[in-house]
Amino acid sequence: MITGKLSDEQRAAVVQSGHVVLTACPGSGKTRVLIHKLAFELDRIQALSRKRVAAVTFTVRASDEIYRRLSAMGIDDRKAWSGTLHAFCLEWIIRPYSCYVPALRDGFSIADESFCSDLLDELKDKHKLRAIESVNTRLRRDGSFVEQYPAHRDVLAEYHHTLRARKLIDFDLLLYYAYRLLEDHPTISTVLSNIFTLICVDEYQDTQDLLYAIICRIVKVGKGKTSLFLVGDTDQAIYASLGGLAKSLAEVQEEIGGQNLTPLTLSGNYRSCQRIIDFYRHFQTQPIDIRALGQSAANKGRITFDSQINEKDLVTEIARLINMSLDSGIPESEICVLVPQWWLITRITRQLRAQMPAVAFDASGLSPMSRNRDNIWYKLSRLFLTTPSPKIYSARNRWASELISDFISEVGGHFDERFDNPRQLLRLINSISSTETEGIDYLQDCFAQFTATLGLDYVDFPGLSENYTIFFDNVSKRLTDPVFNVPSDVESFKSFYREMTGVVINTCVGVKGEEFETVIAYGLLNGYVPHWNEIFNGDPQDASRKLLYVVCSRAKTNLHLISETGRTTRAGTPLYPNAELDALKFDFDQNEL
Repeated sequence: MITGKLSDEQRAAVVQSGHVVLTACPGSGKTRVLIHKLAFELDRIQALSRKRVAAVTFTVRASDEIYRRLSAMGIDDRKAWSGTLHAFCLEWIIRPYSCYVPALRDGFSIADESFCSDLLDELKDKHKLRAIESVNTRLRRDGSFVEQYPAHRDVLAEYHHTLRARKLIDFDLLLYYAYRLLEDHPTISTVLSNIFTLICVDEYQDTQDLLYAIICRIVKVGKGKTSLFLVGDTDQAIYASLGGLAKSLAEVQEEIGGQNLTPLTLSGNYRSCQRIIDFYRHFQTQPIDIRALGQSAANKGRITFDSQINEKDLVTEIARLINMSLDSGIPESEICVLVPQWWLITRITRQLRAQMPAVAFDASGLSPMSRNRDNIWYKLSRLFLTTPSPKIYSARNRWASELISDFISEVGGHFDERFDNPRQLLRLINSISSTETEGIDYLQDCFAQFTATLGLDYVDFPGLSENYTIFFDNVSKRLTDPVFNVPSDVESFKSFYREMTGVVINTCVGVKGEEFETVIAYGLLNGYVPHWNEIFNGDPQDASRKLLYVVCSRAKTNLHLISETGRTTRAGTPLYPNAELDALKFDFDQNEL
């Protein structure tokens, strides 16, 4: 039975009919419930039916985890779709109906994150803006800029002009065009409501207004055909400055046309010991009494806070804390080093690997390709850089299916029909080899063999050509950037895609939804947590509390917090410990040497 091993709270959420808003505290089994909800609905769909279920996730990593867990449960996931909102809009709305949008009618490509970031940096410099200033690219439902500053709007005008000239759309334009299609052509919403019996939205508190507009439009038109299942925790809403919005029950109900919406709560914590929970509840805003119910519940755990160590001694201290956990029997994969910003990861990863050669580290986000995830050539590179194995067969099959769809979208009838199914495409990719030893040369050789077999010259297709140039330009920039200092050989490229089981090194937001026996978080300084953007333009105290809540609630039994000394702003002004953390009255454990 699908719900057999769930708690009463979890089971009630899974079997609840109609529309649901599920508020889930950390460690309460939110992802477990979402996956079982999908499985429960899949079990009710008849084999020959065209009905589907969907899970809209905040990250690609979360989407992959859903597929992995469904597979582990023995669930046939062919009628399940999981991906980010942008992926949902692209696959189900933009590509099938782009002919109805004048700006997309003559073809388009998705501008990846790296290209957009670099373009904005160039334009900020041109318009004499400071590099630290954040230009908001989001759009309202009426197509106007959310950005209010006139100088920033000038940057945006030129930014969009460049995108149009190169037939590119960024993520914000993708959402806006998807919304306009649903509004201007109601039949599209009707078609989608007839396809999806359930749409789950994970981390709904961190999604933009346009997400509510798009998903709720489908649900509203369906008039009960499509159930909405929102899962989140407003205390973990850490993307307010990036447009994250936790709508109230009444607001969501209004979005779906007044249909009934059932509020449910998961309050039991199966992750952390009670002491860890009691600590991070200092940063809680919601009146949920969180009780430890898991195996670690009665464990005293260990909570330390170090605001005296100098940045120069940080690597040695983190290595000591890692070894302390390893010596107590904690596996490498149950240890996580967290930082508030990506740039802090690169140097320390390199130094930890040098200081601890016997320990494996998972810092896959430092891959030279990591900022190009929506680029078609990134998707192809992922298949060439992973070794076929039973463990990742379903993932590679899914990647191949997505790649076929992307290529057909770019080249239309020019795609070779011999390879228009995942199995045949994977056979082709697995048959291609190269003797090149440098990563870029290897990929270019493999790509050339691949397109030659398909009878395609990517130069003949503007979208493919544009993305090819962007992909390799970005990889080259990462390889030559002294801040990242990543290796360029092909074996190192491949290592970024291997299934890692070592000590995780990631950003605070990169591990949302994950859990570890030991969490070591450093860089907890005013200006990093909260970020300068929040200090100047937002609610710094609220942003700080929520990010600390996320960081601390990842830990099961051991939590080590560090606000190191010795860091300064670019102007040389010293950075000080996070104010909320520094002022906290708590009986921390001694940081023994």
